[in-house]
Amino acid sequence: MPSYDEAQAIAGDTSAQRLLNLFFIFNASTRTLSTEEIVSDSDLGYGSPQRDSDLRKFRRDRAKLAEQGIQIVEAKPLGASESEESYWKLDRENTFATGGIVTRDDAQTLAAAIDEYLEGQATPLGRPLRSVRDKALELAEGSTPQTRDEQAANAFDPILDALWSAFATRKKITFSYRNARGEASKRSLAIYGIFSHEGCAYVTGLDDVSQSIRTFRTDRIEKVWRPKGTYNIPNTFSIKDYVFLPFDFGEGESVQAQFSLPASMPRTAVLACTHGRGEVALTEAGSWQWTIEVRDIDAAASLALSHAREGLRPVAPQAFVDAWKHMIDKVVEAHGA
Repeated sequence: MPSYDEAQAIAGDTSAQRLLNLFFIFNASTRTLSTEEIVSDSDLGYGSPQRDSDLRKFRRDRAKLAEQGIQIVEAKPLGASESEESYWKLDRENTFATGGIVTRDDAQTLAAAIDEYLEGQATPLGRPLRSVRDKALELAEGSTPQTRDEQAANAFDPILDALWSAFATRKKITFSYRNARGEASKRSLAIYGIFSHEGCAYVTGLDDVSQSIRTFRTDRIEKVWRPKGTYNIPNTFSIKDYVFLPFDFGEGESVQAQFSLPASMPRTAVLACTHGRGEVALTEAGSWQWTIEVRDIDAAASLALSHAREGLRPVAPQAFVDAWKHMIDKVVEAHGA
């Protein structure tokens, strides 16, 4: 382990920082990166006015990483000519591929330590740690390779793993993002929470561009940079406020909608039904009133219909009530009643 002075020297070494940045961005990338992308990126440690100098630095950095077992290799598109720009990727099969490093005893000790660490606790490091455990035992013991289903269940998503690491260590992360309209932007996010909705993963946190809490789909993140800069999650933040409901998606402007629930329903049940979203209050009429913004009136009406047995009813606006009644008429008609 390096001494304090040695650690300080490493931290202040721009070359070492550049190597760390380079390894991180390739490890977290789901696509090849062009030479121009790399040597023009000041966040990586390049981007100087002397492009030739940056090209030489990139070549030296690849060689230094190769000395440590990290292989950055050229990956030109099929059919590309020699004169076209080069593209690069991390050779995952040959990175850290030197045999004989992990003995059987090492692998078993590592697996036992991971099992003990993961036992009885939820952690964002669970999936990558289990992957390390399985690979260590497979390499050292010659165990049976994972089936295709097992491989799919533990599939490595470098972007999501980088986001989880940033979230777990409370480090701000910078990434390039392309929204649903195809517009690209570069953001820095202090991640406050991660959740999934209908098979997609989302991150929510303080966005530096809008200076507000925003939510991003992880499969629209194209590239990430090494996390840096610490942050704290506000005590007032709750991920429940940002978990999606069916009516959160729609083309029109959002409107205030009101639902009612029976006063006999316990508050805990009301909060479970409303996912802790919006505002809930007891009215003078003797019922719970749930007020929340919706973007899709039909989806809100469908939600009310699906929870009809629990007493969930639409109250306002009238378009919301009419949509609910129309759905009931369609159900009755379909069943010939």
